[in-house]
Amino acid sequence: MNNRVRFRISGAAILSCICGLVFGQIAAAEEPTFRIRSDFAAPLNADAGWAGDANEAVAVFADQPFRLRMEVVKGDLKEYGSYVLQARRNGGEWKTVEAHDFPYPQSEVSYDFGSLRIDRLPQHWTGRISDGQEIWLTQPPWPVPDFSYEIALETLSANTAPIDFLFYYFDATEHFGVRFDPAGQVSVYGVTGGEVVSLATSALTEPLSGSLEIKIELEDGGLSVALNDDQITPAMPFEAIHKTRGFGMRLEKAPDGVSRVKIEDVTIETSPKSPPISIVSTAAYPDGALTQNVLSGAEGRFTPGHGVSLSDRTPGIESDNKHSEYEWPLVIRRFVDGAELNETGDVFEFRMTSGIGLPLEGPDARVRLKVPDNHLGGTFVESPGRIGPWQSSNGDLYFVMEPAESDNKFMMVKSEDAGLSWAEVDGLSRPLTGDLEAVDARLVGDQIHILHQITESTFYHVFNTSDHLDAPDQWALVDELAATGEAISQSNAMVVRSDGSVAAFFLTDNLHAAIRDRSGNWGSPIPIVDDAAVTYAGPQAVLGKDDTIHLVYWSSEGEIAYRQMRPGGTLTTAKILATGAGVDDSDIGAVLPLVYNKQTDTVITVFRLSDGRLWERSISHGEVSEALRLVTKVRVVTDAVDSQQAGADLMVFDDEPVVLFIDEETQSIYSTRRVESSLWSNPVLRVGEIEGSWVRAAIIKDDQGVAKLGFVYDAGSRGGAGMNMYAEFVPQ
Repeated sequence: MNNRVRFRISGAAILSCICGLVFGQIAAAEEPTFRIRSDFAAPLNADAGWAGDANEAVAVFADQPFRLRMEVVKGDLKEYGSYVLQARRNGGEWKTVEAHDFPYPQSEVSYDFGSLRIDRLPQHWTGRISDGQEIWLTQPPWPVPDFSYEIALETLSANTAPIDFLFYYFDATEHFGVRFDPAGQVSVYGVTGGEVVSLATSALTEPLSGSLEIKIELEDGGLSVALNDDQITPAMPFEAIHKTRGFGMRLEKAPDGVSRVKIEDVTIETSPKSPPISIVSTAAYPDGALTQNVLSGAEGRFTPGHGVSLSDRTPGIESDNKHSEYEWPLVIRRFVDGAELNETGDVFEFRMTSGIGLPLEGPDARVRLKVPDNHLGGTFVESPGRIGPWQSSNGDLYFVMEPAESDNKFMMVKSEDAGLSWAEVDGLSRPLTGDLEAVDARLVGDQIHILHQITESTFYHVFNTSDHLDAPDQWALVDELAATGEAISQSNAMVVRSDGSVAAFFLTDNLHAAIRDRSGNWGSPIPIVDDAAVTYAGPQAVLGKDDTIHLVYWSSEGEIAYRQMRPGGTLTTAKILATGAGVDDSDIGAVLPLVYNKQTDTVITVFRLSDGRLWERSISHGEVSEALRLVTKVRVVTDAVDSQQAGADLMVFDDEPVVLFIDEETQSIYSTRRVESSLWSNPVLRVGEIEGSWVRAAIIKDDQGVAKLGFVYDAGSRGGAGMNMYAEFVPQ
């Protein structure tokens, strides 16, 4: 029986362990150069794809990866160790550049072991035999002070020797470990100055044999160890020596040479970060690939350097008085952790240093940042209802989003130039509740009313637009608790009635509603349906005539249902708009945001059925139309990056419905419009060559008063950040 073996290390990253202090400079005989490569897919050693000449401070775009190639002339030091990259912004402090991927900064690397043999270790692992012990070590590309170290292990033969799982391994004299003794004991220990200090011991309830799940966890200064989900060492105070991020394993070498354990793969994981600048991965070459002599600044004999990919340091280097070249894939973000901004005109400088912080000789590389037109960056709401773009009477645009996938702050961003540039407004007063798992909002007069659900509860916020006379562009109300209840999946909707009261619809164990009266008091949640055997979710709501609320939602039986909530709070009997919707959790968001045509007293609904296509059905004067109309002939993206939604949006333009949708095959954005009572137009491509996942739209007017459809879309973040863009068009 073969069992998978997995090491899983996760935690919050901290500053790199490489010291960034400047102790001097390394002398060199020649003048090395740098060059910026804008073609991110160019081969490592191609003399092509450059953004400018050697040593030219070119412009680079925010949220668009580029590559920096630098020459190094080795000096007099006997050993450099690894090189690292440092950067500074606008002449500020030099800081070591960490490795965090883009657009999704998931800090995880996996290694396929296959066998425990020194000559067959995965890339970035080293192995050696010392004093009858076999030691395998690796260093993840990020600092990992907190981690979860999970091992699925199969013992293949009788094992009388202990197995050590190592962390914060600097060398044999400085590290920590957890030792499992098959005879019946587990011990946590530290080694400092060669002295072994026992930190904790526990007895195993059964021999260490067969298939095992081991978890070693360090979080918030407490270390714990578990075996097969049973705690065997209680959490205890722990202070690590953060000299290194080394992890690995140590086994006594078997006398017969036969392996006693099997490890198939190792995964190392830490909490993601989105810093102002980071080293990212590139598909153009593997990490550590050898460079050729492409630049022409330094003279003399050339020895290959390395291309770096998602690593905060180069492979080990020894000085031999030759010159080399190194290439770093980088990204400068628009929005970063903390909701901070990099701006157009910012100047970033880069330099390489030795492993002990000595800056290398040569000019600092320089780039100038430009934020592209119509670029928002940041992260889309996970399950969006109506989230903008809204337009105030003076033309300002507003949109709700997060700064980064790794920092779930609630932001209201604004554009004063018709969508060309965007920035957060009133960030100091933003809601404290982050994690925008589901958000729906309405622009009413000079205020944006927002319903915001997280897993445990639902909140209500209000933002004043620039139209507001007393407090423009400010949060008027934040973090008002609307309801509590554990949500099996986050989905919500809201309306604001003419008297100022608010109706909220949200999912806990099933679909509920809560009403905020005009005095600001929330009533107790009331169930929308009574059938506990069926899950009702994915609500969408719109306000109609005489303050009647129209509510459409999905059921786990694959039905799309419609009800009205009358001004007094009573609910009409449900009517089934369609059957044949998907029945999985990924289909919860089958219904698009609703629209109401006041001229005809008609509610228009569009939803995705299990065939992957969008369908439409209307409710006129409260009566459901006979026709079920096909909107798209192609399948539409659904459940993009766990959103559980159809990748589409519905608006009314010149009294006719318009749908923006993301084609499942191409992931491009198209529009279609109902041209007759039962026909929808052929799709028109609006944004191509993207990996679209979300789109949200609204009717806006340009400075000439021409009505357009403005929309914000995610061009391919895959759930990360940096890919939100704005566009507009006039539907034809």
